[in-house]
Amino acid sequence: MATFSYSITQAFILFPFLALLITLPYIFFQYHKYGSLSFYRTILIYAFLLYLLCAYFLVILPLPSVEEVSLMTTPSYNLIPFQFIFEIFHLTSFQISDFATYFPTMQNPVFYESFFNLLLTVPFGMYMRYYFGLSFKKTFFYSFCLSLFFEFTQLTGLYYIYPRSYRVFDVDDLILNTSGGLIGYGLGFLCTKFLPTREEIDQKALKRGESVSFLRRTLAFLLDLTFYLFLSFVSIYFLCQFGVRSRLIFFFLLLFWAILYYIVLTILLRGRTLGMKFLKLTFSSKLNRVYLRQLVGYFFFFWFEYLFFPIILLFLGFVLVRHEVISDAIWNYVQIGVFSVTLFIYILSLLKRLFRMPLWYEKMSRLEIASNIHFQ
Repeated sequence: MATFSYSITQAFILFPFLALLITLPYIFFQYHKYGSLSFYRTILIYAFLLYLLCAYFLVILPLPSVEEVSLMTTPSYNLIPFQFIFEIFHLTSFQISDFATYFPTMQNPVFYESFFNLLLTVPFGMYMRYYFGLSFKKTFFYSFCLSLFFEFTQLTGLYYIYPRSYRVFDVDDLILNTSGGLIGYGLGFLCTKFLPTREEIDQKALKRGESVSFLRRTLAFLLDLTFYLFLSFVSIYFLCQFGVRSRLIFFFLLLFWAILYYIVLTILLRGRTLGMKFLKLTFSSKLNRVYLRQLVGYFFFFWFEYLFFPIILLFLGFVLVRHEVISDAIWNYVQIGVFSVTLFIYILSLLKRLFRMPLWYEKMSRLEIASNIHFQ
């Protein structure tokens, strides 16, 4: 029993790091498919991942040393089916007609290890029926595959990290794990009866996807910025390989990719950047169609507010210092002032966005970002 609690404890310790690793891809996928995040679906998915991690750790932990495994002489496999039944009847005091033998038998490792192998995949079968909507045959197949993966992990000594297997490849485990999945499938009706169905979760997510959340808009911006910077830096890198070091050329190269990515490509994609297309967003114009001048105005005013404005202020202050119009002491106050004004603009834009108020560059260009998901 201590082994079971140790394995589960280790899974709970590792899970936050695993969750942190997959969270961003998960968010992108959910917004790509549904246009929104479902709290209930997120709980289900992360609980399923935690369950799989616990099940896997129960199979492989605790890990022995390589020296300890190399000295093992125990059998590596058991191919005799239902051997666990024979052991329960012959290695314990179990008697069907004697209820006094039931509790001592349940405390025997011969029984509870087999019983836990049965329970191990019950949640898996429930998920297969409730969340993934699989049939009985498919649940049987995937339960068998999961069990076979566990047994293969043991047979190969954790994928040949160890010189031999440190746990037994047991055909009884295949039978018990697969049976546990089928039992879970049978119990899955409880979930479908008392919990919202997968279809209901999807419909609610699509309904919310009709509106554009702040996070969804921000993800599209970050995705586009990543693509743009990647293209720009790769181009600059190749120019550097050919000995080009001109800052003016680099500036025009950045401008070229900005026009090509944010303007030309958006027109080719019918009013969507790559990031917006992936997250099912589109530009919506009050003029019934998106014009070139609107895109130019939108992105110019957007970058002016968030990037060019503070850079221009800092550049002017730097010029004034170089020409001794202002002193270094005043320059320090100028930098603090520029930082404060920029921060104020960012906070004001954030508040207006959270309250779904149009920003000034949207008013100037007469463009706004709308959802490309239309719930029926």
